[in-house]
Amino acid sequence: MKPPIFGITYGPPKVGKTLAMIRAFPTALFISLPGAMSCASWLDIDVKSVHLKTIDQVIEAVKRAGSSKAKYSAIIIDDASLQFDAEFDRIKDKDPSWSGNRKFNEKIIELRDTCRESPLHVFWTMHEQAPREAKAVGAKMGKVIPGTVQCPGWQLPEKLPAMVDFVARVTYDDDFFGWPYVYQTAPDESYITGDRLNMSPGLFPLNIGELLRSAGYEVARPKHLQWMEPAVETLAGKLISLSEDERPEFMRSAAKKLIVKHPNQKHVRWAFADACDRMVLRQFQANILDNYLDNIA
Repeated sequence: MKPPIFGITYGPPKVGKTLAMIRAFPTALFISLPGAMSCASWLDIDVKSVHLKTIDQVIEAVKRAGSSKAKYSAIIIDDASLQFDAEFDRIKDKDPSWSGNRKFNEKIIELRDTCRESPLHVFWTMHEQAPREAKAVGAKMGKVIPGTVQCPGWQLPEKLPAMVDFVARVTYDDDFFGWPYVYQTAPDESYITGDRLNMSPGLFPLNIGELLRSAGYEVARPKHLQWMEPAVETLAGKLISLSEDERPEFMRSAAKKLIVKHPNQKHVRWAFADACDRMVLRQFQANILDNYLDNIA
């Protein structure tokens, strides 16, 4: 059995980070802020979420979920940047000195260790912090710090990505098939990204679930949506064999047939979205060597 993945996805607000995680892990436990799960209506699905006020409460929730009989597929700490901001403010209100910064860092490291030890996949969604220059008072030149996750303090924004297996930044690519916002793990001189598990293309669809399936992981679907898996597999296989011009007509025809058996249009749309992403990932896997040679050329 493959070990669970501990990862971070980050990017600007309103690009689909939360919805992407709901779509990837509909049976996960979401530790979120009030109102964050409203985007689940796009998928017409209810997700299990809890709203917690302190990092201590988050740590305990991660521990309980890992030993729960509920059999969650993952733990998602959504909008972790905002939760970290609130924790930092809470600590600094009590201790405005430098020791308050140290206490905050220690609390986030404790959360990191708890997530690392979990038997479940754990992902944090975070906002992004743009590249910046840091220099000492009076200095003419400073150090350029690459863009990274948004988190209080000077050290943690750079250190957090190094603490996880997988760091994907959400970026925009209008040429991409389907939704134009995509994950990037490819090297970037301006932003921190990376995949030490070597399971992702440099750019890939906003679908961690399909990425993990392509890497040999089992990612559960809700019981009432288990019909999706064979449907997605059939659709993806057919899409790969068709030209770009042939795909729209096939998808319209296939949708009409599928919706007769499964009348919820949002669920059928979800199946097609997963099929498109599976196709893209399979095409990459089939052309790994060509893609590599193209990049170095």
